[in-house]
Amino acid sequence: MREIRKTRRAAILAACSVAVGLGMSGTASAETKGYPASPITIVVPFAPGGASDMTARLIGEQLGERLKQTVIVENRAGANSQIGTSSVVRAQPDGYTLLLGTTSLVNNPFLYKNLPYDAATQLRPVVGLVDVPAFLTVGSKLNVKSAQEFLGVAKKNNGALNYSSAGMGSTLHLAAEWLKDKAGIDAAHIPQRGSGPSVVAVASGEVDFSMENYGPAKPQIDAGRLSMLAVASPARFPALPDVPTFKEAGLPDVDLSSWFVLMAPADTPDSVVNLLNEHVNAVLARPEIKERLVAIGLVPLGGSADDMRKRMDNDAKQWGDIIRSADIKVE
Repeated sequence: MREIRKTRRAAILAACSVAVGLGMSGTASAETKGYPASPITIVVPFAPGGASDMTARLIGEQLGERLKQTVIVENRAGANSQIGTSSVVRAQPDGYTLLLGTTSLVNNPFLYKNLPYDAATQLRPVVGLVDVPAFLTVGSKLNVKSAQEFLGVAKKNNGALNYSSAGMGSTLHLAAEWLKDKAGIDAAHIPQRGSGPSVVAVASGEVDFSMENYGPAKPQIDAGRLSMLAVASPARFPALPDVPTFKEAGLPDVDLSSWFVLMAPADTPDSVVNLLNEHVNAVLARPEIKERLVAIGLVPLGGSADDMRKRMDNDAKQWGDIIRSADIKVE
């Protein structure tokens, strides 16, 4: 697992690994002559306005310019991404209907008994888009300034603290469960309806702490109502260079980042996937795109489709272990 993380982080630091290669570029172009001949739709299985939606629109706009074709972003929210995901599973495997997938693709099988699809066999990754790091976050209620100070307070008041999350079974809930386990602390979970309400719950003092993403929390951080004490990632986050990693704070080395990935129906031709991968990598390598993504709390990924498949398989084991250990069930 450590070797996979090192490889991925090295690729990010080397300008997001555009790297499909000139040979593949020529081959993909030859084999996909005429594609795309009509607009491409990226289905976002969440409501408009969130980080996944913003990512799809930013990447979609740039991808459309490169392909000289319209890219439509369509929001199909509901059932923790199941509605939008199902629509792409049923779509023709021709490269014209894609999914903005998230970590829920690998988490949901552990949380839901009767999913209407099998993402592992009915979808294929095109390219990893971004990492979404998770941060240990506190408001002024606890009056702590560092992760070590937080852990001291949490252990001294073991079982008396509470925390919010974006919802039962969300990656931020799972990240907090990992923290509780590895730090040897207990705290009551107060789930919220999304990241926005969770951030407000911490900032207002309704709860003591949470694991949060930078984007939704930034306004409260700027206003001085929230502090991010440590990031659950092997590397520090570019927009918060003074915030240590969990390992630097004395916890085990871990990557609890969620991610966004561009997915296609499983039978989509390799030539189409390679072409899309090539162009999205080129978009992610642009400095202005990287800056815009980091500003909303996202770390550009890129790389090959196989890179992302390995990441998904690896993360499925990690998140599955957390879900089983914490005995989390959504239905």
